[in-house]
Amino acid sequence: MVNSQIDTQFHSLINPDPGSIGASVTEFLHKLPGPSHIHLHGKERSRCRAVTTLLHGNEPSGFVALFNIIKQKIKPLVDMHFFVLSVDAAKQSPGFIYRMLPHHKDLNRCFNREQGDKESEKLASDLLDILARLKPESLVDIHNTSGSSPSFGVTTFVDEKHDSLVSLFTHRMIVSDLRLGALMEVSSDAMPTVTIECGGAQDSKANLVATEGLIRYMTVEDVLDHEHSEVTLELFHNPIRLELKEGSDIAYGNHSLMQDGVTLLPQIEDYNFGYVESGTALGFVSGALTDNLSAHRTDGTECLTDYFALDKESLYTSKRLKLFMVTTNPEIARKDCLLYFVPA
Repeated sequence: MVNSQIDTQFHSLINPDPGSIGASVTEFLHKLPGPSHIHLHGKERSRCRAVTTLLHGNEPSGFVALFNIIKQKIKPLVDMHFFVLSVDAAKQSPGFIYRMLPHHKDLNRCFNREQGDKESEKLASDLLDILARLKPESLVDIHNTSGSSPSFGVTTFVDEKHDSLVSLFTHRMIVSDLRLGALMEVSSDAMPTVTIECGGAQDSKANLVATEGLIRYMTVEDVLDHEHSEVTLELFHNPIRLELKEGSDIAYGNHSLMQDGVTLLPQIEDYNFGYVESGTALGFVSGALTDNLSAHRTDGTECLTDYFALDKESLYTSKRLKLFMVTTNPEIARKDCLLYFVPA
């Protein structure tokens, strides 16, 4: 058994009493002085599993699930280590609004130990150091999508261990070779790691997906054996990111709002995990298509014009596609991407 008291910037809580965490999720959040490591003792102290949540301060479902688990006094089968990361961003009024603090890099792009602002780099590095010492048998990273969406898992591997972890939460799984510095990219045979996107932060089912999935993750004997589940996974391989070009900008509306940039239809997130036919209107582009948008396959080749086209500034799909992780948040679209897609 590894001692959970590790010298990092994480604030440590061991077996917190349900009465000590406040009467609401918001009270619980404000009781945390910063990034926190919450350790729940299991029936079997010789093993442990890990969970991360609030890597993004505006994605609360994993934290809501942790609050529910503590309040319900759920007893884990093995030791559980919960890491709550972007606490300061989540606290900014009115709460759970900011993905990250101003001038900070997206924390979930800092796990390659090479890039990020100093504070984000340090927090990511501290987490990896703790995980290396704890040696959990698996790691689940809980997120919300940036728009309304069904739940899905994301992994860099296709094997029984990763399939099994995802199936605790959802029946949809994206398998990606993209390397962006995300936490799930540290996955290994010794610590299989998956990201779970529970749905949008405002989706009524997202907190339930997180809570029920984490209870299964805490209480199933072998979370790496797919026999625990009767779920058949729907797989999507190597999604392509649709991104803004540097110098372009984005807005959302039913007509073009940009003199030079991209306007997406405000209802575009309704296409999340749905197929769109060739010729489906997605919005408008003022200027040349390739001056404003880009899409790269995992090998780096540009493929934008293989899948999208302009007709008098109207943006259309030129092939049947499945879209997911579609956002209507312009800040996320600028700093990350507009959406992911795979050819149907």
